[in-house]
Amino acid sequence: MANEKTPYFRRNFVLGVVTGTLINVGMAFLDPFTVLPVFIMKLGGSAVLVGLVSALHGVGWFLPQIFTSRLAETRGYLMNLYRLASIFRVIGFGAIVAIAFVVDVENPAVFLAIFLGAIFFAYLSGGFAAIPMLEIVSKTIPVTKRGVFFGTRRFAGGILGIFAGMVVGIVLGESSDRVWMGGKVFDFVEDGVRRLGLLGQPFPADFGILFVLGAVCLSLGTIVFFFAGEPRAVKVATSARLLDHFRSGFALLRHNTNYRRFFYARVCWQFTAMAAPFYALYAYDELHLSQNTVGLFLSVWVGSGVFSNFIWGQIMDSRGNKLVLTITSILAALPPIIILVIDGLRTESGGGATGNVLLLLISSTFFINGFIRSGRLISNITYLLEFAPEEKRPLYLGFMNSFTSPFMLTPAIGGFLILLFGIRALFVISLIFALVNIYVSTLLEEPRDTRPAEYSE
Repeated sequence: MANEKTPYFRRNFVLGVVTGTLINVGMAFLDPFTVLPVFIMKLGGSAVLVGLVSALHGVGWFLPQIFTSRLAETRGYLMNLYRLASIFRVIGFGAIVAIAFVVDVENPAVFLAIFLGAIFFAYLSGGFAAIPMLEIVSKTIPVTKRGVFFGTRRFAGGILGIFAGMVVGIVLGESSDRVWMGGKVFDFVEDGVRRLGLLGQPFPADFGILFVLGAVCLSLGTIVFFFAGEPRAVKVATSARLLDHFRSGFALLRHNTNYRRFFYARVCWQFTAMAAPFYALYAYDELHLSQNTVGLFLSVWVGSGVFSNFIWGQIMDSRGNKLVLTITSILAALPPIIILVIDGLRTESGGGATGNVLLLLISSTFFINGFIRSGRLISNITYLLEFAPEEKRPLYLGFMNSFTSPFMLTPAIGGFLILLFGIRALFVISLIFALVNIYVSTLLEEPRDTRPAEYSE
């Protein structure tokens, strides 16, 4: 069991926070819920493609983990596995940048196919690196420090992410529209962007600039963790066939009630979150807000995470992970309700709220979603890290993440729902699953009050 006297604790805490900070700010420039949906729509992509690019983010991250968990169980050291996967991840980021500047945008179908392929390759490589990194964290960061550890990563990345949102709004700004920003800080950032010659770039070079910034931060963040220390695993399992590894995972679902409930909670969460990439699309395509507001939504989305990270971290460390999972489930019902209210007002009045009121209402959905997502991302990791027995931890994490990965495709399903039934139906279904998730989350056990249930294969 890791504690503060564990070798490499301080080094890995610092390196892990730096890694998470850079990766979080890098993802802001390539955000699949604000930046990429508008990019896809400007290329003539459909709602299905908007949902797909967000879905690829989740699928690429979680799908490989059942395979890497099998490798992780049988190795005393995992840093080389992390480094190899990370090198491919950096190559993927480089390909994204190259595509934005080299591939002919006049053929959008080819452009989108190659671009989505590069995005998925980068996400997939990150998924292969995830289990080794989490195992190294688990061996060196104690349970009572993991909430602060993951919270600090997202807090620091969120602070820089707010500035990233300003940069996005400035680089993508249509004319000199400043409907959402102003003041000395904004002027300072805008002056810096202007001095670098990044203003007034035509499409898709304007988005390409954002991809360059994102790729640099993501690559640096990935490489920083190369220098983390790693003690040898206390228990190393014997090598098993992949089929046996799968059987062990399904045995967990059959015989471990709490593990099964957590699986259901994760599935419900994904169907709730399937509307996530369509809040920006609704604002841009339905309400006809300017492209410039993408920067506002990104800053609000990331900034709310900054506000919430230490709150979630303190709750996790003092009260446990179940409470965070329950609170986030309750809050997740609010954004679709807000959109449905806006849509209802527009239908009844022929226009609904306008100007600052409309912008405030739409921005509030990004604030709440960012607040929720921050807590959910941390608790989904730390709940399993605490709940799983040490010798089976890679299996617990890998199987759960890989077998919830098909449900990461729900944003693509959301795109089909929009095409078939309209965007209102999407938000209604999202709300229904949010309500179901509240019930499922209340049934979960608090790991600190129980021991992992035994199961037989």
